Amino acid sequence: MLLENVRVLDFTQYLSGPSATRMLAELGADVIKVEYGPGGDPSRTLPFVSGEGSSSYYTQQNRGKRSLCLDLSTEDGCRLASELAVNCDLVVENFGPGVLERRSLDWDTLKALNPRLIMASISAFGKSGPLSHLQGFDLMGQALSGMMHLTGEADGAPQFTGSPISDCAAGLTLFGAIGHALFHRERTGEGQFIEVTLVDPLFAMHSIAVQGHSATKGEWSQQRSGRQFSIVVPSGTYKGPDGWIVLQVLEPQWPRLCQAMGQESLATDQRFATADSRVENAKALLDLVEQWMQGFESDDQLLRYLEECRIPAAPVLSPEDAMRHPHFTERGMVRTVHDPHFGPIEVTGLPIRFGAYNPPDEEPPAPLLGQHNAEVLREVLSLPDHQIQALEKDGTLLSES
Repeated sequence: MLLENVRVLDFTQYLSGPSATRMLAELGADVIKVEYGPGGDPSRTLPFVSGEGSSSYYTQQNRGKRSLCLDLSTEDGCRLASELAVNCDLVVENFGPGVLERRSLDWDTLKALNPRLIMASISAFGKSGPLSHLQGFDLMGQALSGMMHLTGEADGAPQFTGSPISDCAAGLTLFGAIGHALFHRERTGEGQFIEVTLVDPLFAMHSIAVQGHSATKGEWSQQRSGRQFSIVVPSGTYKGPDGWIVLQVLEPQWPRLCQAMGQESLATDQRFATADSRVENAKALLDLVEQWMQGFESDDQLLRYLEECRIPAAPVLSPEDAMRHPHFTERGMVRTVHDPHFGPIEVTGLPIRFGAYNPPDEEPPAPLLGQHNAEVLREVLSLPDHQIQALEKDGTLLSES
């Protein structure tokens, strides 16, 4: 296990933070998920609910973790959380502004107790800056980063993506940052604070919108362009014989596409001879490409032909189709969890491959609420049973009834 003996105290809820700590758990870290009593992580109530205090949404993001359910509105609950934190390698949190400080779980307090501690924070807008006081969710990240402005029809409303890309990008970014912080500590012995927001990773994904606008002294700005990419044509979504096909034809591939279409003259046609002219005449070129595509008997036949001609293309799959595609099944991106509430359910797998590590054949389930209360307190804090029972009796510790 790559992260064996790395202990993580995970205060995060919903998606962005739990997706990062889920990947740590998949690499062998001991992730102790602190849930806030009495209901635990609110994602337990998201689709699809089992009716028994959990959901398939919760299961996917929290498998392989241990659940400790505390009443963090009490002094004893906050004291236990602090004692656990300083006995861990890493603390991950996505509390709202000011919550950590009120509970004495903030970075300055914890690092004074354990200088080797790493603390990772994930929030909508960060701990500093003019928006730091605001709460926010995935859509705020998509909107503020400029991504929504570039998505949708040219004359239509800005659109968000069907999956929460702000949350997921933030989780992946935090996961990578944690690995580097652990590496730094191995070399120096120093812990540190890490911060990732929902908006910054998406803003960093702009390939040309930021630098292109600056380089042209503001004369050019990227805009929504519907189903064709606004700066590289032909690239986008095209109607095939059966469904939708995406092409991405850059300058080196353009002559090959003309040849594949049996229309070599397009390569020298003044409307399409240069990258700029193809953008200016994008609609005419889209019509020509789609008309040619309709001559094939099926999408499969068309895609095989494009592959032979070395034209980058792919079918537009539904998530259900992708779940059954050999690329995802053979690479372990579709995994089966035997959940205590749902039975066997399919979830997404680890999107990283390591030469010296493979995920276990059987995915561990997500925990029941408070399932590991006693186990964690005995193991990490060496609390005797009578103290644990007293904490259960006074309501500091909670669990699924």
